Amino acid sequence: MTKQRILFITTGGTIASVHTPQGLRPVLSSDELLAHLPELNDLCIPETLALCSIDSTDLGQEHWLMMARAIQENYALYDGFIICHGTDTLAYSAAALSYLIQNADKPIILTGAQQPISNEITDAKKNLRDSVICALDPGSRGVMVVFGGHVIAGTRAKKNTCAVTFNSLGTSWRTTALAA
Repeated sequence: MTKQRILFITTGGTIASVHTPQGLRPVLSSDELLAHLPELNDLCIPETLALCSIDSTDLGQEHWLMMARAIQENYALYDGFIICHGTDTLAYSAAALSYLIQNADKPIILTGAQQPISNEITDAKKNLRDSVICALDPGSRGVMVVFGGHVIAGTRAKKNTCAVTFNSLGTSWRTTALAA
């Protein structure tokens, strides 16, 4: 079976941050981010596109359009898309992309992390692995958030607390692949 091509689009956020004297800064390149998960090469053909490298509190409408444009321009070249994003505005971006890219027959997944991928203890690696598993599932399509073992429709994600849990209007659900 041929491996699927997945485009990882990076926007910054905690997932791509490192500790600096000024605090966390999203400075990892998209290649540096994926270098923390070499095993992804066994699952798919990962390629990267660095869209921006900002704190997600600075992310807005112009960035939603940039993300949508990047997906549309690369749509025919890839089997799925994973957007690495900061958690502060991840749900807003997921909703915006759900309306900007309607009826997608390929997975468009947004994910992030509460801790940088370079930390010894981080949720970033699990969230990225789960995102790949979800993207490779033949039934996955459209915009969704994959975070903390959950898959949420892009129009239903919301950030609940500072502890960062994503759910869908009070209801979270897992896919069979992620529950394993």
